Amino acid sequence: MFLHFRKSLVFGTTVGVVGVALLIGLLFKLVAADFSSERAERNVTTHLDQLVDTIESTASVACFAKDAQLAKELVNGVIKNIEVARVTITADGVPLAKAERPAASTRGSGLITTLPTLKRTLMSPFDATKAVGEISLEPNYQHMEHAITEQVRFVGLLLAVQLVVIAVAVMGVVFWVVVRPIKAMSDRLHRMNATAGEQLAIPARHENNEIGRLALDINGLANKLVLALRDEHQLRLQREMEERKYRGIFENADSGIFIVDRSGRLTSWNHSFSRLTALPTDAAKAPPLWELPWREPDMITTLIDSCLVDDSTREDDFELLLGAEASCWLHIAASPIGPETVQGIVSDVTTRKRAETSAREMAVTDPLTGLGNRPALEQHLLESIRAEEPFALMIADLDGFKRINDAMGFPIGDQILVIAATRLQDCLKHSDWLARAGSDEFAIILPGIGTVEAASRIGERVLDALGRPYDIPDAPALLGASIGISLYPRDGGDLPTLLRNSELAVDRARAAGGRNCQFFDAQMVEAAAQRRRLEADLRHAIVRNEFRLYYQPIIDLASHRMIGAEALIRWQHPQRGLVPPDEFIPLAEETGFVIELGLWVVEEACRQLALWRADGLDLYLSLNVSARQIPDSLPLSLLLDISGRHGIPPSALALEITEGVLMADATQGIAWLSAVRSVGFRTYLDDFGTGYSSLSYLKRFPMNVVKIDKSFVRDMGEDSSDRALVSAIIAMTRSLGLAVVAEGVETTAQLGLLRGMGCNYGQGYYFSRPLPAAEIPAARARIDAAG
Repeated sequence: MFLHFRKSLVFGTTVGVVGVALLIGLLFKLVAADFSSERAERNVTTHLDQLVDTIESTASVACFAKDAQLAKELVNGVIKNIEVARVTITADGVPLAKAERPAASTRGSGLITTLPTLKRTLMSPFDATKAVGEISLEPNYQHMEHAITEQVRFVGLLLAVQLVVIAVAVMGVVFWVVVRPIKAMSDRLHRMNATAGEQLAIPARHENNEIGRLALDINGLANKLVLALRDEHQLRLQREMEERKYRGIFENADSGIFIVDRSGRLTSWNHSFSRLTALPTDAAKAPPLWELPWREPDMITTLIDSCLVDDSTREDDFELLLGAEASCWLHIAASPIGPETVQGIVSDVTTRKRAETSAREMAVTDPLTGLGNRPALEQHLLESIRAEEPFALMIADLDGFKRINDAMGFPIGDQILVIAATRLQDCLKHSDWLARAGSDEFAIILPGIGTVEAASRIGERVLDALGRPYDIPDAPALLGASIGISLYPRDGGDLPTLLRNSELAVDRARAAGGRNCQFFDAQMVEAAAQRRRLEADLRHAIVRNEFRLYYQPIIDLASHRMIGAEALIRWQHPQRGLVPPDEFIPLAEETGFVIELGLWVVEEACRQLALWRADGLDLYLSLNVSARQIPDSLPLSLLLDISGRHGIPPSALALEITEGVLMADATQGIAWLSAVRSVGFRTYLDDFGTGYSSLSYLKRFPMNVVKIDKSFVRDMGEDSSDRALVSAIIAMTRSLGLAVVAEGVETTAQLGLLRGMGCNYGQGYYFSRPLPAAEIPAARARIDAAG
């Protein structure tokens, strides 16, 4: 009962009021004590001053006369004052009289500690400026403290009575105004049935205060509780319906659904999961999830653990073994549904995985030959490097493939590539790896081959295989191969270095004429660096005015007179001197700079022709045109613009193209030739006989002149077959109404044979080397005079 009362509002209020009253009483008592002490000190000081004023004149006479009897009577009279504890009269430093109250205290015990002894100097009765003695009075602290204590006790008693009366009144008011209505509300609240709609009554006279608002708040909370209970009931019904629907979806879903704990124990699964995993639906106890026939069960364990640790969804594809050779791929998405439980959704992704596998294989397979492609080569090279075992990387490039592909078409080229791939596979071991690395490039990885001798033997075998004739119906072909080889780890320890070094070795093999095998050496890197520097210099050569045109005379063999010249470009390099065209023209072709260079040649040739014609030198110039310039980079409108600006008639310019230009795109080549020839420009077919075109092609191409390559003219005197070929070319071209220029005329015998065959024109060292423009007038005079 007492414990219950201690928790009541009445007890709490009583303790609070009494505690506050005691605290206030103590505070007021301390203030009263301090105030009474200060007031008593002021009163005593005033009374002592007044007492001294009363006896001062008498004390002065006693001191002046040094009358001890008078002084003694005086101090005995003063000591009778209850407020004085000790009095002393001194004359010229010698005590005359002294009196002290018995049992009086001259030191305070705590209430009064700061009241000083009162001292006053006594002056002569006859001379107010002359001191004759001193009187001192010490206050009676015991009397003063007793008075203060009595006063404080009275004030404290009075204050205590007031506080008790106030506390009782406050407790009564609190009980009547606050506790009583709240207790009534509490009793009513215990009996109230809020779910039945009962409301808490507001106590009388409390409708508009805090107690009334409290009752209203309680009623509001009761209403919310009723609504919350109704909502909870509806939600529970809805949840039961959702669970029934979920159970239907769970059992009839196409995707497999399962619930598993951290240990792998399957607690629930549907029919689709049973179908996908061959797990019986009615099994009383299923094996742990990772004991199903997965190919990699540890991955399943990792998936479930990471799902629970990270508290997030995890998903992946897993292969399930269905028999000796059969399997399927299942995609599992696992989501945590509790601290130790995971729900998984399973779908069959076998078709997608097989499609992805097929796509990956296609991504690394050359569709024409079935070999690996460039990405596959790089992947296999990386694997070989990681194995840290020696191997050789061999790259084989088919010599002359581009010309055959251009001349005979892509179908023939594809057949050649397939035959080449088959031959390479036949001459390699099963452990060797073959890929088609580019258009006509094959890459071979030879594991275990770490010496030049071993790699060289295989390289010779590959050269022999690729060098045999390709027996294609209606299009037989004979090709060679250029092979570059680098050795791991001698020639490089990473993929880019090995590939670069093998390509550099292939470039060296091509530069050596093809049909050979070259191994990488460090000098190739320097040669490649020089090539890059040459390319950089080449791009600035026009701006720096480093190019020059040299001119080789073209002679009319019948009259032995110079009628024109071929413009040949030279590069005056500031450090390397005169760079021959066979060093920079192929580089210009490869980089596309030949387009800008060709325009410079046309512009410079027309400028020089204009100067010669102004000096009375009537010549024409033939200019070499690159395949990259036809048709868009050297259109007819541009040719007419340049020649017109310099006042050069189209007939004074001859444009030389090779058979390769025509074979690359015959339709565009013919259209361009027809356009330039229609306005008067001459058209030359250069290096005739070195390509794969036949004489019958001349009927199709609108040409004016055919130039016989110097390789046939050079051996014409000793080789009857070359002589017969030159004679046939001259006869055929003349029958078609075309003129013939023979290049490379170097001897009198060659000149005689050409004249006898009816050749129209000739050029070569027999007449003149290529000359600067300033030397052409003298050369013409010399050649004409020799005729």
